[in-house]
Amino acid sequence: MRYTILPALVLFVIACNAPESTSPDLKKPPSAKDTLHLYSNNVHDSFTVYVNLPADYWLDRSKHFPVVYLLDANLYFDIMATVLNNYAAVGLAPPVILAGIGYKDFPAMDSLRNRDYTFPTAIAEYEMPVSGGAPQFLAFITNELAPSLDRQFRTDTLQQTLMGHSLGGYFTCYALQQRLAGKQHRFRNYIAASPSLHYNHYFLPNELKNEVPARHDSLNVYITFGGLEKQDSLCRQLPLLFPTSITKKIDIYSALDHMDTQLPSFIKGLQWQSGMMNP
Repeated sequence: MRYTILPALVLFVIACNAPESTSPDLKKPPSAKDTLHLYSNNVHDSFTVYVNLPADYWLDRSKHFPVVYLLDANLYFDIMATVLNNYAAVGLAPPVILAGIGYKDFPAMDSLRNRDYTFPTAIAEYEMPVSGGAPQFLAFITNELAPSLDRQFRTDTLQQTLMGHSLGGYFTCYALQQRLAGKQHRFRNYIAASPSLHYNHYFLPNELKNEVPARHDSLNVYITFGGLEKQDSLCRQLPLLFPTSITKKIDIYSALDHMDTQLPSFIKGLQWQSGMMNP
């Protein structure tokens, strides 16, 4: 078994307009969309980070905005930026800074996401040439990328969200487990669409079950699965894995399969976490 993005989605990406690949000029006001190129000393590799600013960013120069960190940005950034811009304009989504973490191109993402989104090293049956790098990737986000964005943009450091799908959802849950263990304190909100929690024989759910939570502020967790994934048993167990102090919501999209849940999950998760929909 090999975790890859389906070929049909490649055609979707090609049809979208890719963000302009230029580094921001910090002497000028930020544009609606910026592209940053960062080398990570933790991962020992380079990343392309796409930034979309809300329309409200220029209305009040003293206002700071929540940041949403989106994984698999080569695939999802364009569509999510467009949806968030349009939804925010009519009050259906919160105004946020969207930071999409991507790679130099789509083929690189389809390969290196296995390296960056997983921990521990994959068992042999998954046929992953590289894996297990989630600790280094999380360190890149929290210690290198996020401080850089905090310096360049008016970010609300107390309202930051991480969201991902499939292995990206697994990494999102891994970051939550690290937060509960007191090993990172960047994110308050987590959105995981169809997380691959079966990875390495349910390693991460077992870790969450055995975790003794460190002291933490209020956390919000939104997890979804497609009804066609047949994860009913896992969905019943998941609420029991998290401390009672965590605000959590687990949704099943009955007519959707694994590769269909990402976009509705991201939108509904952001709406729920911002109080735009009923819990």
